[in-house]
Parts: sequence; structure tokens; C-alpha cells
Amino acid sequence: MVDILPLNGLFYNENKIRNISNVISPPYDVISPPFEKMLYNLDPYNIINLILPKGSNKEKYKNSNKILNNWIENNILKFDNEKCFYIFEENFYLGSKRKKILGFIGITKTEPYSKLKIIPHEQTILKLKQDRLNLLASCGTNYGLVYTLYNDNQNKILDIFKNIVQKKPFIYTPAEYDSSLSFKLWRISNISDIEEIKKIMRDKKLIIADGHHRYETSLAYKEECDSLKNKSNQSLSNPEDFILTLYIESSQKDILIYPNYRIIKFKNYPGLENILEKLNIYFNIETEILKSYKYLEKRLLQSKSKGLRSFFIYGEDKKLYLLTLKSSIGDIYSNKKPFSGEYLNLDVNILHNLILEEIETQFKIEKIDFTHSLDRAIENIDNQKFDIGILLNAPTVKELERICMSGHLMPHKSTYFYPKPCTGLVMYKFDR
Repeated sequence: MVDILPLNGLFYNENKIRNISNVISPPYDVISPPFEKMLYNLDPYNIINLILPKGSNKEKYKNSNKILNNWIENNILKFDNEKCFYIFEENFYLGSKRKKILGFIGITKTEPYSKLKIIPHEQTILKLKQDRLNLLASCGTNYGLVYTLYNDNQNKILDIFKNIVQKKPFIYTPAEYDSSLSFKLWRISNISDIEEIKKIMRDKKLIIADGHHRYETSLAYKEECDSLKNKSNQSLSNPEDFILTLYIESSQKDILIYPNYRIIKFKNYPGLENILEKLNIYFNIETEILKSYKYLEKRLLQSKSKGLRSFFIYGEDKKLYLLTLKSSIGDIYSNKKPFSGEYLNLDVNILHNLILEEIETQFKIEKIDFTHSLDRAIENIDNQKFDIGILLNAPTVKELERICMSGHLMPHKSTYFYPKPCTGLVMYKFDR
């Protein structure tokens, strides 16, 4: 049973902040240093001051809390008068096509993954979680959202939204940081609607699409608080037991998952031909010409549509090779790891278990970086910052659901959900 609740959202006061588009940001973990500087310069009240505060060591966490309280005292930020769920619509462009995803925002009671109510889809990095734990402990506030997927084949919740979204949203804003994005929010304050949504969601499972670090940080913080309070009655809930959550019904056609391409630097680069020679045991290898970035994506998707598992490797002198898993390799690969066939046959697992494992065994890898941008992957090889790039297909939403529900975790950085929900549109402060 998933426990969700409405909340008194914390918002920027539009009487004080005339242009909300200038104060929101992407999630903290996709903000590069140059982008961070741009957000700081965009508006003195930009949410970047709270999510990536200035200062050294513990001082920066205290600075975030100080700024937060100052903004609340000066009515820059204000609380909603009533507890609500918030309908959330994100509009975006893919080329010239306008697309959108629709969901709602509430707070979710954090539960250990072992209870199988909230389900991760990929592994995470401990260091990042510690930084977020320090910030959460100092501020007691969720600035950003955990993006989750749920399945509602009968569209019961979306039916509740129909009449409400015909009305004017109480917040509508483009994103100054990305002109292709805009956001809308409506309140759900009717008690019967709130109770119906809670009831429908009670038997759902939530898959974390984006925000694993935020979720695990909140879970760790809850456990710390319980320990400090020596909480004996675990059935009682405190505000810090909940986390700000975006709930998206998973069958929406405009939910996009991009692959995270790998770019690799070796300690002593052996040359692409030597790497391919070692991979020849598992893959049929064809030489390709880099016609266009669109061609690369299309070619990989064509292979997937035929039930093949293919990858591009790009290296020095703009050489490009298509690797396709040999049909005869199935038995060898299936015996390699004690997992189900569907899990093993995900492109990202073939990448890790056959390509990267083989490369690391034969040639020492110094660094692996990740990018969902083909431009950036190719550019990093051409300018010799990295030695090779490996391009692959992303899992589909349906594949991701099946893998997660079977209890498997994908490798770190297996997916890049797009578009990301913004940070700063609505926040959750524990003491309200």
C-alpha cells in the first residue's frame, strides 16, 4: 500500500516575484558549473541559491537554511492556505512537435525498497546522497521532486483531472533556462477528490524514474530522525517521513527515455582495432560511415525492432563500427550472470556485462563519463578528451516496468528521462 497525502505547498510569491520563469531551475544533478553560474546571474531569488548554495563544507548547508528562512519571513516564498494535490503539466517541444506529460504532485511516505511499494530502477552513488542528506538535515525541505511512474490502465485519476484542467492554472510559466519547456499547476483541494486519489493510489506501486538520490536521502533522513527520537511506535508518521513526489501515469505516449551513452578514457589507449579484436568473440562487427546523428539513432532502433542487440563504437579518426550480438552467444551470455533472460538482454546490461567487462579486463579504463547527447559524445572523442564512445538504445517504459517489477536493478546511469520536471515550482517544508 502506497501512502500519499496532499500538502501545503511552498511557492514563490508572484506579488514579489514577477517572473517565475527566472527563479526555477532543472534538478540539481543535471546542472553543470557553467549552467550553475548562469542561474545565479538570472535572478537573485533563483532556487539555485537553495539547492546548490555557496560556501565551503558545512557552511553552505547553513547558508541555504538561512536564505530559505529569510525568503519566507520576507514573503518571497509563501505557503498554500490549504492542503492540496497539484496537477502538473509539462509542455515541451521535440523538434517542431509540441508534446506534454500530465501528472500530479503530493507527498509520499518513504518506505524501504524491500517493502516493494516504491521501486528503484537503477543503482546510485553514495557520495551524492551524503551531500543531499546534509542539505536536507539543515533545511528540512524538499526543494525538488522525485519523478515516479504508476500504472492506471483505467485512467481513473486522469478522469478526475479532466474538469479541473479546463480552468485557468494558478501557475503558468515558461522556463527561462530552457525555452522549449513550460509548466502549469492546478490545485486539487476538494476533499472527495483528494480521498478518491488516495484510495486509487493505495494499491499502486511507484517506480522511481528520476530522483533516486532524493528518495534515498529522504529515507536515510527519516531513519536518522527515528533513531534520535527513539521512536517506539513506527505506525505514527512525522512530516519528515514523507517526500515531495511527482506521479506520472506510465502509458502516456510523450514520456521519453533517452539512453546514457558512455565515453571512455583509457590509462594507455590501445587503439580501436585492438579493442574490437577482443569484442569479436561476442559481436559481429561492421564498419560504418557517420552520415548524421539521426542516422545513428535510426540504425540502432532498426536493429532493436528486428530483435537484435546492436551498439555503435566511435573512435579516433572518426571511425565508426556497428557491433551486433551474435545469435550464437545466447547460451554463453545467459550463463555469465544469474539473472533472467529479459534482464540480461537489455542493451545496457549487454554493454556492462560483455563490452565494458571485456574492455576493463584487457585494457585498464581510467574514466567513464555519461551523456544523453550524441553531440557531446562525438565531440568528446573528436577533441581527444576521451578515447572511444559507445552508443546504445534506451529501454522502453514497458521494458523498464517489467524489469523493475521482477526485482532487478539496472546499472548506474542506465536512463535519462526527458523532460525533467523543474525545481522550485512547488516545495515541501516539513514544519508546515
